[in-house]
Amino acid sequence: MEYPDETLSDIQVSLTEFVSVAQHLLKQDELEHFLRFVLAGRLRRHDMMARIFINARQGALAPPLSQYQLYRDIDSVIGITRNLPFKLPMSIFPLASFRDTLTKDNHIKYTLSYPQNVTGVPLHKIPNMALGKVGRRDITRIFFPGLYEPHQSSAIPPEMMTLIYEKCLRPAIVSLNPIDQSRWPITYSAAMTLYRDQNGQFHFGSLDFPTHLLDLLGCKLLELFQSQDKLQDAFFVHELRGTKGISHHDPNNSEQRSAALAGVLHLFDMKLIQPQDWFVDVALEIRQEGHVLQWLTKDLSGLFRCIQFRIASDSEWNDLVFGRYFPAKGASTVKGLQQFPSASYYRQWLALMEKLDEEKATSTRTLQRTWFDKFYWVPYPSSDRMWFTKKGGREWTILPPGESGNCPRLAINPKFNSKSIAMVVGNRQADVVGQDSSTIISPLAAP
Repeated sequence: MEYPDETLSDIQVSLTEFVSVAQHLLKQDELEHFLRFVLAGRLRRHDMMARIFINARQGALAPPLSQYQLYRDIDSVIGITRNLPFKLPMSIFPLASFRDTLTKDNHIKYTLSYPQNVTGVPLHKIPNMALGKVGRRDITRIFFPGLYEPHQSSAIPPEMMTLIYEKCLRPAIVSLNPIDQSRWPITYSAAMTLYRDQNGQFHFGSLDFPTHLLDLLGCKLLELFQSQDKLQDAFFVHELRGTKGISHHDPNNSEQRSAALAGVLHLFDMKLIQPQDWFVDVALEIRQEGHVLQWLTKDLSGLFRCIQFRIASDSEWNDLVFGRYFPAKGASTVKGLQQFPSASYYRQWLALMEKLDEEKATSTRTLQRTWFDKFYWVPYPSSDRMWFTKKGGREWTILPPGESGNCPRLAINPKFNSKSIAMVVGNRQADVVGQDSSTIISPLAAP
């Protein structure tokens, strides 16, 4: 293939490395190489052209503790009630759009008492419908535990929507606010006709309901739901989304914390709320003046449920392990080799070895070994695949101790055999006792 799609080996560099190489080429008065590097992302290395990728996060350091600021922000608020505890009017949907139905997991679970005691049901699995909105960020939904069926959609069937509208929603509103009688279609089918245009598209509208009657409306709705089969034990869920940015506060300042929460919950009458039924999603923000911060470290301590490992011998690490990950030029391939051929680095390595002559291939592989020897561990490649999970014999140590069943095999770099190696798996630790100081090994870690 021709430029810019030709097959080349990849080199990933940091911003610092990119600038350093560019400055070097410019000082050497190699204008052609300089332009090719900075404009086309190409660099000649070992007489072979390579493609340059810049990782702006590579090599970046975390700011000193004294130079960053810590803030908190309220992302969302979710509350479960059996009333409508608002201080502002509600815009109620005569015809609820399915788009407003809760269908995505919000990580809140509910215990059902009807038709049977079922614990830990994700809220989005319970059939629900949108009731209305108070403000731009709020939506209130009604949930019907009696309609819950495992492995079924949370959408409410049309015939049940008809029953809800004609026997519960409209009667409750008209009984409390008779002046609204003419604004609410008599039947559900009439409401569908009203909100559908000539092309069959729905345009879902809303009708405002006065604040001073909302608490009564909540009670009336639940009363009417209770009289209908499969609508018993209904409840309301209020969700405020997208509040991030309006509630920044110092987490160490109690007055700011209280003010931020009060500002987000200004829609609600707090006297009508049970705090234990509410969930507040609080985000922690770290900033440094004049900088854009990104997370460079991930907690991978939970990567494995369990592992089995052993410390490889020098010859095993150099010949078997390194040889499988970075085979020499012309080395024979294991029959039926799996997983390695699917790794992009492996394919690029084989392509590089094929292009280089024997001498350059050997020197390149020697250089690669110096980097490889910095790893604490790698998946043990003794079989025909990179990840082998079959339970081994006594030469393998299993962590956490006492775990049974299959789990990944890891080869420990013999370079650390003379040290006390702590391997962390989940929240439990085990030591391989050696002679020198302690070295921590965590998933995918290198010194």
